[in-house]
Amino acid sequence: MNAGTSAFREDMEALKHNFFLRGFFKERGYKSAADLKKNEVSRLPEKMAEKKFDYEARKIFDKPDTARLRNEKVLNETGEFLQSNHFGVAIVCGLHRYEGDSENNHLLTEARAMVVRDYLVRNFRLEDTRIKTIGLGKSDKAPEGGSV
Repeated sequence: MNAGTSAFREDMEALKHNFFLRGFFKERGYKSAADLKKNEVSRLPEKMAEKKFDYEARKIFDKPDTARLRNEKVLNETGEFLQSNHFGVAIVCGLHRYEGDSENNHLLTEARAMVVRDYLVRNFRLEDTRIKTIGLGKSDKAPEGGSV
C-alpha cells in the first residue's frame, strides 16, 4: 500500500510539470497539497483575537470550489492593519458550509487559507513566520460558499 501511495505521489508530481495539465493545477490556486501544511497550526489559539477580519469566500475567490483569488484587493485592509501594528501571530482560517464531501472541503479551506496568507506576505511588509494558516473544513458558522 505504501509503495502504491508513493508511486501515485510521484506520478502526480510529474503531471504538474506536464504542459497539457499545468492549467488544472493553476485553476485550483495551488500546486501541491504539501504546500498547504508549510505554515499550518494544529488548532486556533484559546485567547481571543485582538482584531478579526471576516471575508465571504464568494467575494474573494474565483469559483466556489477553488482557492484562486479573484478580488484580492479586498484583503488589503487586513494587510495594512497587520503591517501597521505589532502582533505576535496572525492566523488565516478557512471555513466551509456543511455541504459536499468533508475531505474535499477540508482541503479547500486549507488551500484558501494558504492562498490568502501568501497574498498578504507577498504584498505587505510582514514577517513571514508570524502568519499561520488553518483550514477547519465544515462549519455552521460559515456563510454559503465558505469564508476566510
